[in-house]
Amino acid sequence: MDHQVWFVLGVLLGNGVGCLLAVFCLARMTDRRRTTRSRVLLVLMASWALVETARDDMLFVAATAIHMSDYQVHFFLAPSMVLTVFAVAFTFGVLWLVAKHPHPVWTAGAGTAVGLLLGTMSLQAALAGRTGSALSIGVADSLVIAAGLGVATGVSVWLGTGATRRSAIATAVALLAVCLTVAQYRIAAVATTDPSIVVDSDAGMDPIQLGVFTAVAFGVRAIMLTVMSMIEESAPEPLPRS
Repeated sequence: MDHQVWFVLGVLLGNGVGCLLAVFCLARMTDRRRTTRSRVLLVLMASWALVETARDDMLFVAATAIHMSDYQVHFFLAPSMVLTVFAVAFTFGVLWLVAKHPHPVWTAGAGTAVGLLLGTMSLQAALAGRTGSALSIGVADSLVIAAGLGVATGVSVWLGTGATRRSAIATAVALLAVCLTVAQYRIAAVATTDPSIVVDSDAGMDPIQLGVFTAVAFGVRAIMLTVMSMIEESAPEPLPRS
């Protein structure tokens, strides 16, 4: 039981770092005093952080919560890699419109759309597992989880976009990280296998390899947060403070 608690805390930490990076960028991307290049970089980093965090931490949850007892499982990541490219592009487009037109209603709606996409990414990552039998998640469960994550993300993006108060930033990060973690474990809880449908379970990464992959992804996330913080410290365009 103790190791499960540590796994959950590890996922929460991983989600927290990714969400902090995303909100860090959301809070700055609406500053019109910045150059277009600077704002594009912030939007791109926020988009990548959200999508990558949802996918890779869901893979870690899948390896530890769904399949850890089945050492024959492999995770075929090619579809999720392709989906990631399109997901980042979509998220970038939505957040760039928010950066240019940060109206509260539009911001919340755009954040909800991104949240639904994060739910889709998490579901697809969970279904990357191959145990010899087909893995599935009920449509009703999928819709509820995606809708809940969509609402939470909408509120977090609304709070974080252009925020100047630490309390708003902290609330946005905490809300998004906790809700993303809950959604990922809910997906793990409702995933089922169908022994009547046989799939190739030899292609892809085993749980140990996947663990290394997700650990590296977490490290990259942390490094990018550090780099962005250092860039902001030396930037000549500080944000106004309330």
